[in-house]
Amino acid sequence: MLDWFFAISSLVRELRRKATDALAQIEAKDKGAAELVNGYMKTDYQSLYRLWEGQGFDPAELGNLGRHIHFGDEHDYHDILERDLVSVEENAEKHVREALPINTQVGIEELLHPFIHEHAFQHYLNGNYREAVLNSIVAVFDLIRERTGLDLDGEKLVGRAFSLDRARLILSELDTESGRNDQKGFIQIFSGTYLGIRNPKAHSLVHDLDKIKAAQYLIFASLLARRVAEAKPHEGEGTQADTTEA
Repeated sequence: MLDWFFAISSLVRELRRKATDALAQIEAKDKGAAELVNGYMKTDYQSLYRLWEGQGFDPAELGNLGRHIHFGDEHDYHDILERDLVSVEENAEKHVREALPINTQVGIEELLHPFIHEHAFQHYLNGNYREAVLNSIVAVFDLIRERTGLDLDGEKLVGRAFSLDRARLILSELDTESGRNDQKGFIQIFSGTYLGIRNPKAHSLVHDLDKIKAAQYLIFASLLARRVAEAKPHEGEGTQADTTEA
């Protein structure tokens, strides 16, 4: 049930981001760009509808979201942002609360991406917090290499894998401003993670990690791993080893 809720939440975030982008394009009198974004929204809505119906819930709970996406006028995007998506989130939370026991708590193990769990969780359980954190970040960059076939590391790997001009992996749609901002933002996050977490932990045995702080690092690494795992490969980009510098 939690996996369903996380999937719904992810689609709602995407629809909110795209609706904001489409509204901005309409206000800028760029109808073509707005229609392009609307096409992506229709695909997201179809995924949302299938998830909702597949769980046995009434699709009528999605309200007028599909109708407003279909028409795609300025007032429709206002309705989407101000009412429709809020209602979907509330209904999803209601279903989760009804399905889970009252005292259910989500532990760190449930929050970890499988790739991070495999490479770092046992170190965490053993109290080896430095190794757990270091391995979690190394695992993220291994996953980037695995998905791209690039034989690079650090900022060079990040730049080549997610470059706006020749990306191997696309986190969003690069033909929208918000999508490009998402891509650029995570380029900075991945690079900063390598410089600010991986390098210090790899070059010194001294650390200030405890159980809580290490868990927070592992959950952060899980978010990065999820974005890498869910990223779309760029059409035409192969997976052969590539040593080209970014």
